[in-house]
Amino acid sequence: MAADPDTHQSAPPRHRSNVQISHTSHDGVISVVVTLDGQVRDLQLTKSATRRPAAQLARDILDCIHSAQALFDPPALS
Repeated sequence: MAADPDTHQSAPPRHRSNVQISHTSHDGVISVVVTLDGQVRDLQLTKSATRRPAAQLARDILDCIHSAQALFDPPALS
């Protein structure tokens, strides 16, 4: 499942640990917030998430988390 980023950063953080990015799946079913060090701070699921098979939901959640974490990765230099 591809996800579209919804990037959020508060006013200039005093500490790097305050930097967070929120990311929502393209269908809006899964939303996560991760910190600069990759920790998941929040996970939200809509009611429609329960209609997915458990294995698919798990993959979709991990995809959304990994997509959010990737937003912190600097672009590769050629």
